[in-house]
Amino acid sequence: MITSDILNSFSVPIYCGGVSDFDLIQNELDTCIRKVDFSMNDKWGSTHYLSDTSFNSNIIEDFNLEYFSKEIGIHVEEYCNKLDFNHVPNYKIISSWFALFRKGNYAHIHNHGDSDIAGVYYYKRSGNDGNLFFCTPNKAADTSVLFMNNRLVTNPKEGEIVLFPGFLDHGVQTNDSDDERVSLSFNIYFDR
Repeated sequence: MITSDILNSFSVPIYCGGVSDFDLIQNELDTCIRKVDFSMNDKWGSTHYLSDTSFNSNIIEDFNLEYFSKEIGIHVEEYCNKLDFNHVPNYKIISSWFALFRKGNYAHIHNHGDSDIAGVYYYKRSGNDGNLFFCTPNKAADTSVLFMNNRLVTNPKEGEIVLFPGFLDHGVQTNDSDDERVSLSFNIYFDR
């Protein structure tokens, strides 16, 4: 009898967790989002609306989102623990912005560069307004019929935070619904 096994090596951990106090977080973000102006980045075409098309803003810091910031800390610690990285280094959220997706909007495949952790919180969504997807980090997979088009599609709900390595390519499928989808993305850097 032949025995066999598959070794899944070099996996990329993606974390998804619900916030501990949905109403508190939503209320804090409600106050903030009323003060935000959305516009499109002209260089991208009609993809989606952003609170700052230059990515120089830090909504979390600028609006002193105390509860949301603490909530991110809870999830960063949980993410690190699940990776057996038991000492969470000091970190800083260096940028954060809202993204608004109306009917026909989507997000190109992109990554968050050298950030240690990229994250997104789902402030408003119906569930059929464009899902988040991740591409394999193994670019050579496209050369194989067996592994090409290797994407992981996720369907996060309102009140969920998704954390992943900043280098991981991802995008948002087209919003084919009449519902608006609003998320708050952020980049985290660990102290070295």
